[in-house]
Parts: sequence; C-alpha cells; structure tokens
Amino acid sequence: SKPGNYNEPASPTKTESVPTAEFKLVVADSKADLRLRIEQLLLRRDSVGADDWAALGDAGRALLVELLDDQAIRSHQALFHRLIAMLGHLSVKRSVAPLAALLAADSETNLTKAYTATALGYIGGPSAQEALAGALGAKDDMVRCQVAKALGKMDSAAVIPHLRKLQQDKSVAVSQIAAEALERWEKKLDQRLGAKKAPARRAPRKKVLPAVERGSSRRGKST
Repeated sequence: SKPGNYNEPASPTKTESVPTAEFKLVVADSKADLRLRIEQLLLRRDSVGADDWAALGDAGRALLVELLDDQAIRSHQALFHRLIAMLGHLSVKRSVAPLAALLAADSETNLTKAYTATALGYIGGPSAQEALAGALGAKDDMVRCQVAKALGKMDSAAVIPHLRKLQQDKSVAVSQIAAEALERWEKKLDQRLGAKKAPARRAPRKKVLPAVERGSSRRGKST
C-alpha cells in the first residue's frame, strides 16, 4: 500500500499562545472533565503551549496513555496520531509498553507506526530502544526512516549496532539517516564506527540540445 505523509507535530513551547478560554484543573475535576480537556487540546489546530499540557498533571498523563485504547480516539486518525506524538513530546515513560505494541502490530497502519517510532525516540530508555530494534526490518521505508531517526536521537551507545545495521538498508534515505547518526557517535566517542560518508551532491547538468534543435531554436529567436 502507498505510504501516507508523515508530518510530525511541532513540540509544544512555552512561548506559544494559550487557549482563549481559561481552564483550571483542580482536584474536584472528574475524569470526564479531564478527558474533555485533553480532547480539546488534541483538536486544537493552532499550537498548544507546554504549560497547557503540564497543567493536566499526573492524572492527565495517565489518561493520555489510557486513550491509546479508546475506540473513539482511534477512529479519528489525526487525533490518534496527535495523541501518540504528545506522549512522545511529554516523555511519558508509562506509554512505552503500549506504544511498543502498536509498533509491532500487523494491524496498525504504516503511518501510525511512523508516529509511534518517533514518540519512542523522544521518550528513550532501554525499553524504547528494544521496541525500535524490533522494527528494523519493517517492510515500509517510511517506518524504517522514523526508526532510524528515533534511534539517532537516543543518547545511549547501545543504539550503535542497530544504526550500523540500518546503514546497510536498501533505502538510500534510511541508510543516510543511520550513517549521519553514526558520524555523530564517531565524533562523540572519538573512534571509527564504520559510518559511510554521504556522497557529495552534484550540481544539475545543463541540458545540451542536439544540433538540429539548437538550429531550430536560433531560427525561432530571429523571427
């Protein structure tokens, strides 16, 4: 099947705009109120500030993980993917296990797996590395690209063998991402790891018209 377009949502920042309607989360708020607030944030088309997500507290983070199995959320693909992305941006450790299950599931779309791989890269840790390592042989190039990027984000030398394997990938894009990550590790460790140097990009060659076409072109200009 044709892969979808992977557009990773931007990370929330403190300088971005806040909701026009003020929302204050207090202890008395019910789980239903919390869910409504989360859905409002996920549905926002403009950027949401980090403070808005932080205001949800531990209860909100726990509910975000629960929503991965919510059929109403899953039926709305864009909402589901934004949920996955937010779990990554917020580095919700308890979401690693369900995200790993999504990445390994044959029933999930390649686009969902791409978002999941990226989220695991942001969260990091041994469990996330293990989940990403299990997807090195994913059939879809887009998924392997995101797996390579995710592993390249992690500050653990344990990812090096996985990056070396991805450097041999049949996809040029995947191979280059892995090679660039290995180059960064070579500089950090000050040792050779077998990173392939990316080929220099050649300037596009100027098209040369055949003699007959050059002649007709000159005649056309003189008329």
